[in-house]
Amino acid sequence: MTSRLASIVITLDMERIQDAQLNIDANIVRESILQAPKIKLKPEHIKVLDIKKLEVVPPDADRSKINFQLNYLKNLLPSVVVKGIKTAERVVISKEEDKVTRMEKFKLLVEGTGLQEVMGIEGVEGRKTLSNHIIEVEQTLGIEAARKCIIEEIKFTMGSHGMSIDARHMMLLADVMTFRGEVLGITRFGIQKMDKSVLMLASFEKTADHLFNASVHGRDDQIEGVSECIIMGIPIQIGTGMIKVKQRLDPPALCQGPDPILS
Repeated sequence: MTSRLASIVITLDMERIQDAQLNIDANIVRESILQAPKIKLKPEHIKVLDIKKLEVVPPDADRSKINFQLNYLKNLLPSVVVKGIKTAERVVISKEEDKVTRMEKFKLLVEGTGLQEVMGIEGVEGRKTLSNHIIEVEQTLGIEAARKCIIEEIKFTMGSHGMSIDARHMMLLADVMTFRGEVLGITRFGIQKMDKSVLMLASFEKTADHLFNASVHGRDDQIEGVSECIIMGIPIQIGTGMIKVKQRLDPPALCQGPDPILS
């Protein structure tokens, strides 16, 4: 990119564009610049010189501001997205060979967002496309996919540190975060939406505030959850509840008569 007295000339590297198999020329770049919201240029400000070169003229005709306008355009023009997904900032391509078919396959690691747009690109296998953005997965594929994503992310993170966790624990945590039909984090705001128990809210954060508000509004607590039972010092109600364990406090009566073993 070079600058003249009152304009900026953009020259495209056509050899690199052809190696990347991109159908891009000066006319396509011109349309992308016109559609960029931050630059705010009109068609008369951009002139196509040839297939790989175009000239950009600042919109302000005031000579006293021409240098400022040129520097402003020079900083903004490289950020214009000509082709691809605007929310994808960087892509790393790795090549691997399929052990069964012996065919070369390419794996793309994309930094950014835009799961739906990535899945819709020609050549990308949508069923094998994964994302660690839980909220975006829930908005694109649904709450069940978000639950699965939470489990996989916990497994990957813990496995990277050499720790093995039973899958049922991860499933339980994922169920707690998604059972209301939306992804709720284990934070102060997420806990408030998960349960209406006063003691459970008080056990997490802002204990005095939760207890004070509950007393003012006359709220009661059934003490059915794990946190509530631990706070009150009573047995935790877990499992199906089909079996009750009772403790006999009175000593059993002694057997009367001779011992059958000694008789």
